[in-house]
Amino acid sequence: MTKTMSRPTRWLSATGLGVVAAWTLAACGGGPPELTEISESAQQSMDEANSLTFTMEDPDNLLGEGLSSMEYSGQSNETNFRIAVAMEGANIEVLVIDESTAYAKYEFEDEEAGSLFGMGEDAAGQWIETPESDLMGVDEVTAQFDEMSNGVFSLIDNLSEEELEAVEVEETELDGQQVYKYDVPATGQVETEVAPGADTASFYFSQESNELLQLDASTEDATAVFTFSDYDSVEPIEAPPEEEIADIDWEF
Repeated sequence: MTKTMSRPTRWLSATGLGVVAAWTLAACGGGPPELTEISESAQQSMDEANSLTFTMEDPDNLLGEGLSSMEYSGQSNETNFRIAVAMEGANIEVLVIDESTAYAKYEFEDEEAGSLFGMGEDAAGQWIETPESDLMGVDEVTAQFDEMSNGVFSLIDNLSEEELEAVEVEETELDGQQVYKYDVPATGQVETEVAPGADTASFYFSQESNELLQLDASTEDATAVFTFSDYDSVEPIEAPPEEEIADIDWEF
C-alpha cells in the first residue's frame, strides 16, 4: 500500500548539524600549544579525515534547534552515514547507504506526534526504505557538515588579540584521557550558529594526539556538549536486516 508522509521539518538541516573529524599535530613541549596553532592544524586535518562519529547533547535547548540530542557516524568522503536524532515527541534514525538507498525509523511518544509525520502505528519502530526521490537533498548534508566545521573554528579565528590573551587553558582529564582545555569567549562578534546564546566555548584536545575530543557551549545555567570520536575508524554503514524492514511503500 502507499501512504503519504509529510517531510519532517528541517529533516536534513536538523540532522546535519555538524561533521568534524580528527587531526594530528606535532607534539609540543613545555606545556599546552598556542590555541591558534592547534586550531589551524586541526581544521586542516578535519578536511582530510575519512570518517568520524559526532554527537550533540542539548537537554536544555541552549542551541534553539528543538533537538535534545543527535549522533552522526559515517564516512566523510562518500554518501554513507548514520544519523540518530531525538527531538520533542519523536526519535528518528536514518541509515544512508549510498546516493540512492536509505532507510528511516521513527519512534513517537504518542499518536499526536506520529500524526505530524503522517505515520501510523503499523510503521512506527520499523525500518522504512526511503524513496530515491527523497534523497535529492542528501548531498546538502555534507555541505552543512562543512559549514559546521567552519563555525567551530570561527569561534577561535574571530577572536581579537586581546581576547586571545584572555583565553584560559589548563591540563586536565576527560573520560580517562589527559587533555588540554581551552575556554574561549563565545559572545559578541564570535557568536556563531554553533553556539548561539553561549557565553563560553570550551575545547578539549587530547594531550597525546591533539585530537579534538569535546566542545562545550555554556552559559551560567546550561551546557550543550559536542563530542568527536572514531576518527578514521568508522565501519561502512550497511542496510538493516531484511526482516526488520517494513513491507510498506511510502511517498514523502
